[in-house]
Amino acid sequence: MNDLEETLRRTLAGAADRAPHAPGTLAGTVETRFRRRRNRTRAGLAATAVVALVGGATFALNGGTTRALPATPPTADLPAPIEKVWPQAVREIPAGLPDGRAFHPYQFIDERTLLVAPDTPAADAVYAYRLDTHDARKIADVPMPKGTVNYPGGFVAGGGRVVWWAALDNGRGQVWSAPLSGGRAEVVATFPVDDGGFDGLAVVGDRIVVSVESGGVFTVPLGGGTVEPVKGGEDAHLLVWPWIGTPGQPSLDGEPMFGSIRNVETGRTSTAFTRPGEELIQCGREMCTGRPAHGAAFVRLRDGSGERPDPCARPMPTGAPGRFCTEAVQGADKERIRVVLHDRKNGRTADLGPQRTMEGAVTIPVLRDDQRLLSYTVGNRMYVVDLTKIP
Repeated sequence: MNDLEETLRRTLAGAADRAPHAPGTLAGTVETRFRRRRNRTRAGLAATAVVALVGGATFALNGGTTRALPATPPTADLPAPIEKVWPQAVREIPAGLPDGRAFHPYQFIDERTLLVAPDTPAADAVYAYRLDTHDARKIADVPMPKGTVNYPGGFVAGGGRVVWWAALDNGRGQVWSAPLSGGRAEVVATFPVDDGGFDGLAVVGDRIVVSVESGGVFTVPLGGGTVEPVKGGEDAHLLVWPWIGTPGQPSLDGEPMFGSIRNVETGRTSTAFTRPGEELIQCGREMCTGRPAHGAAFVRLRDGSGERPDPCARPMPTGAPGRFCTEAVQGADKERIRVVLHDRKNGRTADLGPQRTMEGAVTIPVLRDDQRLLSYTVGNRMYVVDLTKIP
């Protein structure tokens, strides 16, 4: 990598730090925000990756990690639209709340209802959105705690509650909760988060599980109470409960993200297979993706078996990899950049259509951490994909 590429890498890494922006003056928050979100994007703080065309080069951005790519996206004959490939998995809805505001889905509450919040830097409320009637019921207002340096986010529903977090300027973070049926939000617990924030949030039974960016996994009763560290989770991060592991971010030195994981309920461990010279290795519960120093991106199981070229040949660091991935492509007829969804399991692919562009960039829908929900907007319509309905 030459000096220009390194400068672009660092500059774009900061630009990729696109989670909800800190309030107050920009000058006083840029460095804090960069440190806070330079690692992986977790629990819904970011909805998309960005492919930016800068100085004739294409970069894949997410969570502060940047890859230099060829000057144009891959050219291909586009597959069939997703509504024809997997019609049972797709719902088309208006791309706005009843009051006209854009919104972002965070989770399926049930088969017909989404947990959503306004798609703005500061989500002032959280809603239950009905896919069949397009109605939105306010669950709770989202307070803005004094001294907030990270807008509240990471909304998760479970156990009859909705929970979220906020990071404050005193090195502490708060977890908030409100009844899913509707009601007032309240602080459930406060955590020391050093100069970072949170990178994992889940509801498991009657407890909330929290993962801190600087390292550490904790639980607290859903209704509030004593915060308890998860045994053996002092420096770990939440992958998907009950699996925790290290490290919590990809690197260029070959150390795989979540290369070492442990099931905190059974004690079972798993260490990902690696080869010298490999980089940007990211692992999920079952598989890993990455690339050699020279060569095509790969996907394989954690034990190293079943290795094959990754259908997302330009993998973006979008968190723990799973069965599905998204990629920007350009049709053979040179029409505008579109996005396709790949099924790594059976090799099928579907076209998600032309995506929103912004000054030489195209946004790429990113799968939620639960590997169930994918949402994206085309024009004034939103498409919601339930990946569990794809056989």
